[in-house]
Amino acid sequence: MTTLILFWMKFLYKPFIYIILLLLITISLLLLQERKVFDIRTLAHIDPLPHTQELIQQKKYFEADEYLSYFIEYPYVNKNPKSRELLQQIKAKRESYEYQKEKLIEGLIDGKSDEDIGKASAIASDFLFIGDIRDLSIEGSHYYNNGDVDNVVVALSSLGLIATVSTFYTLGATTPIKTSISILKYAKRANKLPPWLSKKLITEAKNAKETYSLDKIKTLLTPIHKLYEKVGLTQSLNLIKRSKNIKDLKKIMSFSSRFGKKSQILLQITKNQALKYSKLLPKAKTKNILYASTYGKNGLKGMSKMGEAKFMRKMGFNSNLVKTTYKGNLNSLFNYLLKNIPSWLLFSTVFLGLFYFMRNFYVLAKKLF
Repeated sequence: MTTLILFWMKFLYKPFIYIILLLLITISLLLLQERKVFDIRTLAHIDPLPHTQELIQQKKYFEADEYLSYFIEYPYVNKNPKSRELLQQIKAKRESYEYQKEKLIEGLIDGKSDEDIGKASAIASDFLFIGDIRDLSIEGSHYYNNGDVDNVVVALSSLGLIATVSTFYTLGATTPIKTSISILKYAKRANKLPPWLSKKLITEAKNAKETYSLDKIKTLLTPIHKLYEKVGLTQSLNLIKRSKNIKDLKKIMSFSSRFGKKSQILLQITKNQALKYSKLLPKAKTKNILYASTYGKNGLKGMSKMGEAKFMRKMGFNSNLVKTTYKGNLNSLFNYLLKNIPSWLLFSTVFLGLFYFMRNFYVLAKKLF
């Protein structure tokens, strides 16, 4: 009996080695092919806490709240007690009476603020013709005293007066234009008006004064008003600042329609690459693109290379993509190998395995011929 067992072991030994080697070579080649498409080992989640704490130190509580809130819904951040505690502290500060009062006064006096209540008070005066007259008087004083005149403020205030008259004349039909002008005046004071837009406004203001019409400037101001309606003042200002021309502004408007109030942080953490990759992933779910962005711009790059479903499966976020336990276990094992086995070991396995097969084939051929 023992002799029979030894015989079968000796008989099956070499085929077993061949099968194991062939399996190792196949798996190694598959892993290398996956990494050729995109190497998920390069991905690492963004830790929002350091930047949030930096914003708090600068007393930028609104930005800190917006930034940390973007990440807090994801388990890797939400499960960290420090994240939840920090967010509660930020919200408590922003909701305090003293803070709200401070920001309201800031908006009235400085004409700008980082909080909604301060922005509202600043915008209110600009929406009324009083704000336009005030700003023209100030710039006129600068002119007569040989001081520096801000041509953009002059242009916006002039457009504002024309829009105010048109609003009364048209029974409110030009209110969106007036709102857009008020937003741009605020953007100017907050240093969020891009150079291209400043130049364009000066040119359009001259045309409007000559023709007593706002028809030509509607093309420029309509996207701004739509953007404001979609994402609010704060997001609008940040997104306008990122634009490079009117075409770019329309792209940003389309982008904001898809990602709403998360647009600004999405662009920030992906260094504006989200504009590019959102076009490459037109059918991808918004929530999946937002998740990919927690890995920075490389996360979106990985999704565009691998495809939405495959990326989410590899990153282990959307478990409902796995249809069976059997497939789920295989995918988990493959992903583990993909993330942990170094490439040099895979190349070595392929090289040595092929060398072993070629050597044995050579010996066999020599015996036969």
